[in-house]
Amino acid sequence: MPVSQPVSHDSRVIFSQGDRAFSVKDVVDWAFVRGKINLFWKDFVRVVEADRLANEQGLELDDSALETASVAFRYEHDLITAEETERWLEDRGVTLSEFSDYFGRCYWGRAYTDDVAVPDSRYDAASAAEKDLFFIDLILSGELDRMADRLSWRVAAQAEKPAEDAGAIEAERERLLSQAKIELDDIADWLTQLGRDADWLDELLAREVAYNQRTASLITEKDLRQELMSLRLMLTSFEIEIIEVDSRDAAAEIVACVRSDGMEMAEVAEESRYPFHRSEILLEDIAEEQQQQFLSVRAGALLEPVPREDSFQVCRVIKRVEPTLDDPAIRERLQDRIIERYFSELVSKHINWRILQQSVE
Repeated sequence: MPVSQPVSHDSRVIFSQGDRAFSVKDVVDWAFVRGKINLFWKDFVRVVEADRLANEQGLELDDSALETASVAFRYEHDLITAEETERWLEDRGVTLSEFSDYFGRCYWGRAYTDDVAVPDSRYDAASAAEKDLFFIDLILSGELDRMADRLSWRVAAQAEKPAEDAGAIEAERERLLSQAKIELDDIADWLTQLGRDADWLDELLAREVAYNQRTASLITEKDLRQELMSLRLMLTSFEIEIIEVDSRDAAAEIVACVRSDGMEMAEVAEESRYPFHRSEILLEDIAEEQQQQFLSVRAGALLEPVPREDSFQVCRVIKRVEPTLDDPAIRERLQDRIIERYFSELVSKHINWRILQQSVE
């Protein structure tokens, strides 16, 4: 019996709609055309270069850091046993060796301290080997899941009600080409380099228009008001000041200076030379075990120091702000909630997932 060849990462099917299957390459190429790949690609190239330089210099990996990262990954994906981890990887076409190498790359991407001259590189012009490694990183980082989720929305929208407005499709083509800085005469060469053709681009544009038409009809002011009523508490924001310290004792000293001596946080940070910053955070973005502290503290008060891996945060709440529809960030978040709920239902109707998705934020 002939031995079957393993399915390459780019051809691994993620979901299907009817008799049309969508692979890893379909998902990533779609994201690339929409301009959503460049930042991931640039960071990937930097990490690979840091990994290459570290290996070239014979630097030693920190095994304990790799083990910690692996355990955190398994915890995040609810993979209790080694067998569950192997099955998860097998479903996605990733070997144990590739799994281990990924954490090594991530380690050097964070830990390599010398300047890294990032090679000039583009996803569409990359070699098959470079793209294959990139696909592995997207799979294991969870970014591929997020991209696949958003593509499935477009596919489901087109399946529910196909886009037939030729004018809207051509307008979308012009918008896309303008964003990508591609001239009409260069489209064929651009698609060829990507391994695609004009029919593929037409399908992509039609799906995008169908999606845009669906989302445009979803949201009214009434919808937003109702959504805000149900999420008012979780969308409450807090203006905060934070000092990052390296130990619990240092955190206690910061708290004493502010509470007992009446010093300002910025003043304490400057004197002690600890990192200091101000920010605004929504209650729903705060760790669940800390939310009650934020809700119960008065303006101007300090929270108990919060451990962060090998450091601590000392946080002071400046003020609490109730959410309103006049805040563009709140409106956007409410719109995202409505859209995500709608497409979650539409996807369940039209999409067959071949690889079970993790929860996507």
